[in-house]
Amino acid sequence: MAGKILVAYATRYGSTLEVAERIAEKLEKLGHECDCMDYQDVEDITKYGGIVAGSAIQMGKWLPEAKEFMEGKRVYLSKIPVVLFSLGITLSDPTDHVTRKALFATDEICQYVTPKEIKLFPGRLIRDELRDADRDLVTLAKPPFGDFRDFKAIEKWAEEIESKYFRD
Repeated sequence: MAGKILVAYATRYGSTLEVAERIAEKLEKLGHECDCMDYQDVEDITKYGGIVAGSAIQMGKWLPEAKEFMEGKRVYLSKIPVVLFSLGITLSDPTDHVTRKALFATDEICQYVTPKEIKLFPGRLIRDELRDADRDLVTLAKPPFGDFRDFKAIEKWAEEIESKYFRD
């Protein structure tokens, strides 16, 4: 096995956390030791032999703490397999335009790391969970509300990346 895997995430309302947890659980079932944690809680990146890194997309970008992590750890991350995933509510209707915009959110991250793979998943947006400021912005954008995550597809992807990047 490729050593301990870090599944790191940035989230505002918990959707990306739940996806990261599902990925970590699947990787553990496949025989890997994993830590699943918020980027801000990672103290020692050098104990990991690979990373699955994700973020919610807000305002067309990864969350700031994810970007800061990738920028700050880029030297070590260049030495291990890095796989990225993004969650966005607009991906519930993944037209070519929507997909290109979601991939654009990772372009900034790719200045710091060279991912083996980038995966996009639709997210979850629940009106009653939003803070007032976010609710105002969302009202202007008129995205769909609901939970569009497909955990079977997420687990299938975790199996795929395990066989491609995290086996010795």
